[in-house]
Amino acid sequence: MPIVIFMIYFVAGKILIKIVFACFSRRQILMSLYILYVIFQFILQKMSINKFDLEKVAEFKKRILPASSVLIVTHDFPDPDCIAAAFGLQQLLFHWGISTCQITFGGFVGRAENRAMIRFLNIQAVPLMLIERTDFERVVMVDSYPGEGNVSLPSNFTVDAVIDHHPHFTGENASFFSDIRKEIGATSTLITKYLKIEQCLIDSPVATALFYGIKTDTNDLSRHVSKDDLDCYKELFNRIDHQELSRIEYPDRDAEYFRILHRSAESMTVYKNTIGHSHIGQISTPDYIAEIADLFHSLEDLEWMICSALFKNHIFFSIRSKTEETAGINAEKIAEKLQGNGGGHATKSAGQIPIQNGSVDETVEEFIKTFKSVFDIRDDAGHSILN
Repeated sequence: MPIVIFMIYFVAGKILIKIVFACFSRRQILMSLYILYVIFQFILQKMSINKFDLEKVAEFKKRILPASSVLIVTHDFPDPDCIAAAFGLQQLLFHWGISTCQITFGGFVGRAENRAMIRFLNIQAVPLMLIERTDFERVVMVDSYPGEGNVSLPSNFTVDAVIDHHPHFTGENASFFSDIRKEIGATSTLITKYLKIEQCLIDSPVATALFYGIKTDTNDLSRHVSKDDLDCYKELFNRIDHQELSRIEYPDRDAEYFRILHRSAESMTVYKNTIGHSHIGQISTPDYIAEIADLFHSLEDLEWMICSALFKNHIFFSIRSKTEETAGINAEKIAEKLQGNGGGHATKSAGQIPIQNGSVDETVEEFIKTFKSVFDIRDDAGHSILN
């Protein structure tokens, strides 16, 4: 019986196709099919947007409008995801008719790839120290959170909204709008979703920035990746400028990078054959710490990588893990014991600790002692990778 029904539908289909081709020209048929395709794609896009996303964007829009000037604040030393999220958000605010949208951060951009990203994609940013709060009606923080140690936001800067993917707790009585999605691998993904919901043009520079933000923060889609990350990554791929992306990913480097690489290799010590630590010493930008942590984490058989360095009377550190999912917790533990700030994701985290009693050597020694305690390293002097 099912075979008979199938044959009836098959024959009816062939007859219908012959009738269509007999009544309409080839051009009319192709145009109709194209229109149906566009409608189908539009329906699929609408179906992929859930109610929660729509409500969040509507709430954010209500909080921002009818302002005509918005300050977009990142953390002090922004990484690609942070820069891209700010750039994408700026595009959205322009789309809403907001005439003045300024990106700012309290520190500076040091890593070669990040500088290339800002330069080649023409991302305009101003140091926070040059910003007058009264010049802006709204303040939005992206990929960062008020009160965190990596955000040098003055006390008179009232925050109106926070969009981030790092785990934070925002109480019900918070004075600002917040959209915190810790299940998402990059804030760039969240901003891409906002742009899609508002049907905002995602031009080539913005697409390239958002794509690179997702790529770097998820380690080429190998770390803490959600379905939203994958969907946005694939959609942005067809809109990016591949030549500019290549220039960003493979920039020219100054001599300091190679000196730091040399010091990092000399300092690299492996404990229990699975935990690595490298103390770089004094550096000109904290960006190098995460970069070295990522690079040395690729060492064979290494589960954990800890990289530390000195910057502005603080020890900055980054932690990476491959399968263990307590990097954020461990960063918090180390920072708390040494009166600092720390946290992050399951496999990627960071923190900073103030130099205690003005003694750099003592603080470094105390830091090493503390992370050994947290990682349960006992009676192991470690071995150098150069021996």
